Amino acid sequence: MRKLLLALLVLFAVQLQAAPYNGMIQRLKQPDGTFVDLRLYGTEYYMRAEGLDKYTLIREKNTQWITYAKLTPDGKKLISSGIHYKGVKGDNTSLRNDLDMPQGLDVTDKAREEIIRKNKKKLGTEPATNPNAKTDFHPVIGEIRGLCIVVDFSDETATVPIAEFEDFCNNMNFTDYGNNGSLRRYYSDVSGGLVDYQNTVYGYYRAPLTFADYEQMPYAQGAQQILDLALNWIESLGFDFSTLSINPDNSIQAINLMYTGDAQTWAEGMWWHMGYYGSFSADGVHSGSYNCSPANNPLTIATVCHENGHMIGKWPDTYKYNNNTGPDGIGSFDLMCWYGDSFNPVPPNPHFRSNAGWGHVEDVTFYNGIKTDTANSLNCYKYRNLNDTNEFFLMENRAQAGRSLAIDDEGLTIWHINRGGDNQTTNHEVNLVHANDDIWNHGQACFHADFNDEYAATTTPNSLLLNGDPSGLRVWEISNVSNVMNYKLGAGVAAPSFSLAFLNISNDNNGNGFLEPGESGDLNLNTGNFGQLNSGTAIMSCTAIGPNAGYVTVNAPTVTVGVINIGQSFAVVHNISIAANTPLGTVIQLKFIISDAMYSNYVTKSLIIGEQIVMDNDPVTTCSAIFYDHGGPFANYAGMTDYVTTFLAPGPFQPMRAVFQTFDLEEEANCIYDYLSIFNGPSTSSTLIGTYCGTNNPGTITSTDPSGALTFAFHSDEGVTGTGWSAIMSCMGNVGEQELSGIEALELAPNPSAGIFNLSLKSLQDAEITVVDMLGQEVLRMNSQAQHNILLDLSAQTAGVYFLSVRTSDNVIVKRMIVDR
Repeated sequence: MRKLLLALLVLFAVQLQAAPYNGMIQRLKQPDGTFVDLRLYGTEYYMRAEGLDKYTLIREKNTQWITYAKLTPDGKKLISSGIHYKGVKGDNTSLRNDLDMPQGLDVTDKAREEIIRKNKKKLGTEPATNPNAKTDFHPVIGEIRGLCIVVDFSDETATVPIAEFEDFCNNMNFTDYGNNGSLRRYYSDVSGGLVDYQNTVYGYYRAPLTFADYEQMPYAQGAQQILDLALNWIESLGFDFSTLSINPDNSIQAINLMYTGDAQTWAEGMWWHMGYYGSFSADGVHSGSYNCSPANNPLTIATVCHENGHMIGKWPDTYKYNNNTGPDGIGSFDLMCWYGDSFNPVPPNPHFRSNAGWGHVEDVTFYNGIKTDTANSLNCYKYRNLNDTNEFFLMENRAQAGRSLAIDDEGLTIWHINRGGDNQTTNHEVNLVHANDDIWNHGQACFHADFNDEYAATTTPNSLLLNGDPSGLRVWEISNVSNVMNYKLGAGVAAPSFSLAFLNISNDNNGNGFLEPGESGDLNLNTGNFGQLNSGTAIMSCTAIGPNAGYVTVNAPTVTVGVINIGQSFAVVHNISIAANTPLGTVIQLKFIISDAMYSNYVTKSLIIGEQIVMDNDPVTTCSAIFYDHGGPFANYAGMTDYVTTFLAPGPFQPMRAVFQTFDLEEEANCIYDYLSIFNGPSTSSTLIGTYCGTNNPGTITSTDPSGALTFAFHSDEGVTGTGWSAIMSCMGNVGEQELSGIEALELAPNPSAGIFNLSLKSLQDAEITVVDMLGQEVLRMNSQAQHNILLDLSAQTAGVYFLSVRTSDNVIVKRMIVDR
């Protein structure tokens, strides 16, 4: 039963989260019993060690010596130089500066990604209900019950009394080892008393093998073996696992596994990590996410608080797993980036905190006045993008006191949030706006009077939206750093203030809600006045901008709205037409301005021409659309997804055709990670045309199945993602072995042929000529250039049946071709 459960869980996996290693000094043992100090960078998925002299280090597998590292010529692996590392903090004579190798060596990005992939699989993966979900509202309120298991070994016996772990988890007044409270106290503090998170503590469980034995096992294997044994031990004692807090999939919400012993090789063996182990079940629930951390003196709460942020808060990491996409730009202002102090970790960022339902969020989108902001109060102010609910700003006063004692700076923090973003990319979900405009330097991140006291559209940094439009947010006359700070929001003077929001498209010719070539349609907007004075006579204008403006005709460039009173709003409609020759997938840009001659506001809107089909599990019938991966036109596809979409022919003799414009999936020689499989027919049981990954663009695919359908099956794993694809979908008209009005007739001879065919067209129309094989793969494409006689050379193709398509502006004819040798 447990094996079956684990197998089912692994089918629905997403990316795990990780604990940060940001260069704090670690002390590790050499084989001769001496200790050395080094720094670790990365996560449990990939970790790089660096000496205090900044040279990269590795631990030799055979000898266990920590040595200076060299890089293999292909850049894929760090290997030992054979030179032992002897660095000790405070002893400069133990450090080197004379080595014939660069400092800060690291493997290539691709090699690092492969190591991360392998380690994620070792640590386990957790089930996902929505692989595209970011950190949406997820209430974390009331009593939460986790499980803490403490383990020791015959060669690493316990030194800390088990009662200490009970206090570490649950005692509100815990201060041992210098900790500021227990795990329970931390979550009570940062939630404003809304969460009572307690752990049931079991231990010591004596593992059957030595710590040294488990250290020799592959990464995380020993920890997961111990976890299974310990859970069964607890079950034998009569514990009811259903009393713990449970996720919707019946997995235990939080398991904290703590064990004695000092793991000696970073990201290997028994190194501490967060993982997923789903093969234990009892009392109608099963195991799931777990965190392991040291059960040694001194106990520190920071890492455990961070990992429980993943387990109970469902928060992702906000620090970077590698620096390919720049710095995280957050530092110690967020528990999920860098917790600041091992004994007194900082709170989560206000976005994650408000998603959990903690504190108070006041909407100041239409506010005009002075705000009084008390530091560390769990209150923040929200300014919204009226045209995108995923984008907004959060503001709060932070002081270096209490739980925020270890933050890098103090004053007014301003956060730019994009729910559709990902902090592992350049498009961050959570971004701390730095007052110094330098995201590498967190020491001047906060706004205040004696440094930077204004944030607006024209300041540096500026308050523009992600697309470059003005957000309308202005914060100025920010006071000095204080427990209570004052600042102004809004226009600052009595004036009208215009809001402008794009709503939708309506009254397009075919009523599908998309503008297509040759169509006209209405663009619906809403404008209003949230200022302190009525406006003058307001006029709304619409202008096509950008390189594709020539495809657009604005039929009513200006609309007189009139006087807009305070608090009043109006619906405004602009009608536009799209030229018939506009290519599918063309992006047009429109700028809308509302103005009463003295005051104005504007927004821009990008529209894609054509019906847009985003991959999911529904069949589609259409003859004109742009087909995108599940990320859509503007985002990468998500990891750990499986979708099947079938494009059905709208009628007999109308086979579907896909012309791929762009294609970018994760690269792998055998396409076993992320891939798109295309089938010639109505299901995945149809003939496979091909499987594609990397930048191996499928090109043009045409169905030759009697159904005329094409089926697309997409899979992504938990690792790296790409930008996906876009393909123009069409059907080839009423095709068959017949003459159509656009081409009076054609002759193909000889047929069969050894490979050379003569095509005679009686019409001098310009025609597109394509030849596909039985699987729909295009083998030839050319243009007739209004010629009568055309040579078709298929001599390089294998013997078999092919299909010739001759398409003019209004008709298509298809003929069967036979290559026979």
